[in-house]
Amino acid sequence: MRNDSDKRYVKWGLTALAVIFVSIVLVVIFIDLPGFFAMLRALGAILAPLATGAIFAFLLNPLVRFVDSRLEPLLLRAFPRMKPRAARHAARAVGIVFALAFAALVLYAFFSMLLPQLYESVLGIVDHADEYYGIIETWGTNLIDDNPAIREYIDQLLDRLFEFVNNWVTTTFLSDVQKLLTTLTSSVYAIFKGAANLVVGLAASIYILWSKDAFQAQAKKLIVALFRPGQADYILKTGRGIYRVFNGFVLGKLVDSAIIGVLCYAGMALLKLPYPALISTIVGVTNIVPFFGPLIGAIPSTFLILLVNPLQAFYFVVFILVLQQIDGNIIGPRILGNTVGISGFWIIASITVATGLFGFAGMIFGVPVFAVLHSMICDWVNAALRRKERTTSTGAYYAIERVEDLAQDGPGSPEPDAPAPAPPAPPADDT
Repeated sequence: MRNDSDKRYVKWGLTALAVIFVSIVLVVIFIDLPGFFAMLRALGAILAPLATGAIFAFLLNPLVRFVDSRLEPLLLRAFPRMKPRAARHAARAVGIVFALAFAALVLYAFFSMLLPQLYESVLGIVDHADEYYGIIETWGTNLIDDNPAIREYIDQLLDRLFEFVNNWVTTTFLSDVQKLLTTLTSSVYAIFKGAANLVVGLAASIYILWSKDAFQAQAKKLIVALFRPGQADYILKTGRGIYRVFNGFVLGKLVDSAIIGVLCYAGMALLKLPYPALISTIVGVTNIVPFFGPLIGAIPSTFLILLVNPLQAFYFVVFILVLQQIDGNIIGPRILGNTVGISGFWIIASITVATGLFGFAGMIFGVPVFAVLHSMICDWVNAALRRKERTTSTGAYYAIERVEDLAQDGPGSPEPDAPAPAPPAPPADDT
């Protein structure tokens, strides 16, 4: 009896220490919030190669799993004396080599097809640079001649610009040149550091793919050791849900963007619009960004076509709007299915907030991260409602003014006119 009492006091003490420690950390964070974010950025820079390797491994894992699941049984049947461990290692090695070779082949085919088209597009822009300049100059001259007020404003602006340049040359020119050289040096260093991160990330991805089963088993072992069975089951279930959401979203968006790029190229070739390869690449790449992607890619593309022919630029805008509707209502939902499972408002909100906090990475991964958080909050709310023996169907809450207005159909029973959305089916293997 005394032993149980001592254990209880030890748990209370450890809980109190944990609360005090967390409180101190939160106070320090809020006292020096810029320093905390600077520390996070520094930590992110240190972990960048490992994060790159994890992303590579995540993208290559479906190919490795495809080879693993088929080659290992074949090896065991073809070589009865081969040990299962040896067959598993051989299948994993072949799977990793196959995934790397396939990815390299896809990249080579993509760039070997794209670079000549890009070269011709850029060369066409350079060759017609004088013509574009003449068009802009004529347009600007006509605008100024027809609007004396604009001419006066431009003259004042030019006088201010000349005064600013004169003051800049005589005061801060040398210091700004030094800053420019420093920026160039930092840019070159950043390029080499990025290349080094890619190399280290590729090596790390190979190790992650080779030991992914061991990493997964170790994580499950730690979860089972630290939490009660019900809590451990929920954490494991949440982990599988996170994998499904990210796997479906990232791979689905890659396939969706490739399809949109091909359709954009075909449509531009059919409409005889200029620079089809260059613009289709821009549209396809920016389409990875949810919701705002097509608009982001359409802005610079429209400007390029506007330099050639304003009427064709109008045709392109109409074509991109139609293509966006096809992608948003037909292609995207069929590819992504229910992997995201949040409304359009929450998609916009998640992209806006994540982009403001984490930049380009938040723009891409904000939607799946928010989808996971949304799913976890929904699970928590539904569990609380079941404990109170209230329905978990959202449709039952539209017309209520008091809690007593809820129908007493039993704990957690969904309404027939508003069924809860079914979660996506789990894959055969989550490793």
